Amino acid sequence: MTPRVPIPRRIVLAGLAFGVAAWPALAQVGAGIQRTGVLALRATYGERGAEIPDNLVWRVYSVRGSDIQLITKSEVPRPSLVLPAGLYAVHVSHGLATATREINVGETGSISSIPVNVGALTVTGYLGIPERPIPPGRQKLSLYIPTANNSEGKLVTDTLRATSRVNLPEGTYHLVSTYSGSNSVVRTNVKIETGKVTEAVVNHRAATMTLKLVRQAGGVALAGAEWTVETPGGDIVAEAVGAFPSIEIGEGTYPVLARHNDREYRGQMKVEGGVNRDFEIVVE
Repeated sequence: MTPRVPIPRRIVLAGLAFGVAAWPALAQVGAGIQRTGVLALRATYGERGAEIPDNLVWRVYSVRGSDIQLITKSEVPRPSLVLPAGLYAVHVSHGLATATREINVGETGSISSIPVNVGALTVTGYLGIPERPIPPGRQKLSLYIPTANNSEGKLVTDTLRATSRVNLPEGTYHLVSTYSGSNSVVRTNVKIETGKVTEAVVNHRAATMTLKLVRQAGGVALAGAEWTVETPGGDIVAEAVGAFPSIEIGEGTYPVLARHNDREYRGQMKVEGGVNRDFEIVVE
């Protein structure tokens, strides 16, 4: 019978850290050929800030010359990892902010606090005067990093939702808010500071207008009308078909063209922010 060789406790712990796939390799070092140590990790808001309590993703890479390999990944806020002694690159992400540090793990173990220059952004949207909150699903938000000649130089995210919170690297960003697919667009710069939450408030001046082609004021809308809403300069803002289509549109005055039975009818539509109403063109 082949005698059993006991596996030292540190090898057992390393097996738990790396998973079942690592056991064959770890068993070969059971005689003490390979040393291990414990790496305890923490992340802080910058060099002097408080500890980051949650929403962290850790990745640990082994570093052997130019050969860098992912060893383990953890989403525990304060992981303690049993690793073979050696040099490692530790990468931590908190939302869209990241930091990396090289750490040498010895048999005595290591405790490392990694500073992350990260803050947070929340956006709240309002409509009209008096201001009413915009439902998150009716506001599209995009965030950019400005460049020298372009405020929208580099897209950071276009999936940001109002009232939600996104963690970002410290810096200045350009926020673009569009109301419900309309031509109401608000732009502003926001500054993110490490360890702080920036609250951006966006106010849209837009409304929902219902278009009606009628034979007399307040009459029944005619079916099959085709609508084109333009800017004073002639750019098309919205197109619609039907007896009483509704459109979302920014505050202002717009020329409106309605086509019905091969005839054209025109009118001027005035839009006031937050005032939803009907707009009629009377057939003459």
